[in-house]
Amino acid sequence: MDILKKFINDLCGDFNNDKQIEEQENKGEITHPKAKHINRIANDKIINLPSDFKGYFIIEESYYEIRNRKNILPHLFLFTLNENNKIVLTSYDLPTDFSKEDFRNDNPELIIDYNKLVKSEKFTPMIYKKVNNGFEGHSVSDFGGGVKFTLKERIEEDKLYVSEVFEKNGKITFGFVDPIIYDKIK
Repeated sequence: MDILKKFINDLCGDFNNDKQIEEQENKGEITHPKAKHINRIANDKIINLPSDFKGYFIIEESYYEIRNRKNILPHLFLFTLNENNKIVLTSYDLPTDFSKEDFRNDNPELIIDYNKLVKSEKFTPMIYKKVNNGFEGHSVSDFGGGVKFTLKERIEEDKLYVSEVFEKNGKITFGFVDPIIYDKIK
């Protein structure tokens, strides 16, 4: 199995951080939201892909619950290999034809035109390196107006470690330096 296929195989599936939340509840201090990721290859939902297209578009559905407040954050990512055989994550703006609630892997109406896709101007593509039993990536993006977004991920066969931090003028406004630890549930 080539490196990109192995990575995509590890990345795709249904994940939650129930074990992490249970451990935090047992210690009496919950520091992370209850979270779920649903990651699927979305190439079959994208029309007009070039015939020689070698990457994988992934729809990542992210669901967070903090103090009985729920938030949905879908993303469209492209994973490719660069000239150094490193995996690159490029973020795309969500098409405006769909609400974030409808931008789901199980939505049969979700059809996206490749020719209308727009790369995110804010997100700095993340490059992953192969480490021991998985992959690690780190990206720092300047969102303008003093806002910086730092993303760190580690992908293993049955786990995802995700740290997302927003800072405004050097002060953390949202996110978690210590990663949310997701276990693959299917």
